[in-house]
Order: sequence, then C-alpha cells, then structure tokens
Amino acid sequence: EQCTKLQQQLQAALPSAEIRVVPAMSYGNPSVAAAMDGLQAEGVEQIVVLPLFPQYSATSTAPVYDAVARWQSGCRNLPSVVLIKDYFRHPVYIAALAASVQAHRLKHGAAEKLLLSYHGIPRSYADKGDPYPEQCLETSRRVAMALGLPESAWQTSFQSRFGRQAWVEPYTDDVLKAWGAQGVASVQVICPAFSADCLETLEEIAEQNRDVFLQAGGAAYHYIPALNARPDHIALMSALIRPHLDAFLAN
Repeated sequence: EQCTKLQQQLQAALPSAEIRVVPAMSYGNPSVAAAMDGLQAEGVEQIVVLPLFPQYSATSTAPVYDAVARWQSGCRNLPSVVLIKDYFRHPVYIAALAASVQAHRLKHGAAEKLLLSYHGIPRSYADKGDPYPEQCLETSRRVAMALGLPESAWQTSFQSRFGRQAWVEPYTDDVLKAWGAQGVASVQVICPAFSADCLETLEEIAEQNRDVFLQAGGAAYHYIPALNARPDHIALMSALIRPHLDAFLAN
C-alpha cells in the first residue's frame, strides 16, 4: 500500500518521468536482490533505495547496504544507485509522528505519559559506535518539542531485548512496571522506529506491554499505530526521494 501510494504521488509530481516503486525485504520476499533484478530487467538505470528505518543502525539499515552491495558485485552493467541512510530528524517525519499522536488524542483523550519505545540493540553495539540510540533520543526530543510536552510527560525506552547481554536502556517493560507502581494512571505508547505495524508492535507493545502496565497498577493503556500508509508518511517518503529523482532527471 505504501509503494502504490508513493508511486502515484511521485508520478503525479513528475509526469514526464517513468517511475517505479517496488517493495523489498531484508529478511523476506521479495528480497532486495529480486527487486533489483526486476528493475534491471525492466531497463531501469537509476535507483533510489530507501530503507524504511528512520534511525540508522548496523543491525537494520546496514544489512540493506550489504544486500545492495552483494547484488552489485554480480552485475556487469551497474545502474546508478543512491541509498538514503536515515531520516530520524527530518521535519516531515517529526511532524507526521506528532500529528499521529495528536489525532489519537483527539479521539481517545490525552494520557498522563507518552512513551516513545524503540527496538533495542545490545549495549556493546552502541559502545562500538552504532549511532542508533542517540538518534532515537533525538527523534523523541523533537517529537516532544513539536507536541509541546514537558519533560515529565514523556520518556524514551527500548523494547525486544533477548539473551543475557546488556541492551540499551531503559527497557520498555521496566518503565511501564515502574509507572504502574508509581500510580501513573494512563499511558500512550508510540514506536517511532517502525514504518509499518508488525507483530512486534501489535503483539509485544499493544498487548503484552499493556498487560505489564495494567498488572503493575496502571488504569489506561493505548498503543498509537505506526505511520503505515498515512498521507503524511507517504509525503515524507516523497520528500526524501524527490531530490534524488530531480538530480537524475537533470542529467
């Protein structure tokens, strides 16, 4: 749905260009290689790769780079390829996140706390230079600023840890337990690192962590959906891609 809407928007903005928007998965189908093969078979010679990970990490965005590099290594006639690294502080992205929170609150009312929960990474990765945690914190700060929230009304946390090693903190479930025990009555949770809802948001965050908060003493818990195919999310993708398309068309 994102690809269809993005192609429609880009084609309408650039009617003289032939634009194709196709999906690809790092760990599923269609694979990055299959998508690139398909584009090359169609004669496409200029490709923009947009990893839908707003915050860069060696665990998420970097595998897309690796997949593209592996595909390129087997080509004799390479197309022009541009990879977009991140967009964690892009103003259209921040505005879209803030608008999604505002829309949710118009329907359900405001909560005492807003928790911005991101997929976690091992602490050792960050210690070695992975910029992901700092980019997550910057995204949260900008969203809170856009919403006009005081520091006491929001927090950043990290979810989905596993294994025995330390992961970046604070952990989402620990924050929710503490808030419930402290008497925080209502919480709204958003996952800015996810461009589309999936089992991790719909099950772990929307259901499992809801139980964590309620069992700890909380009263009301709401998950705010990912941006998915919202018009402002499609507009963000277009804003990220357009400069590169314009550069291609100028040559």
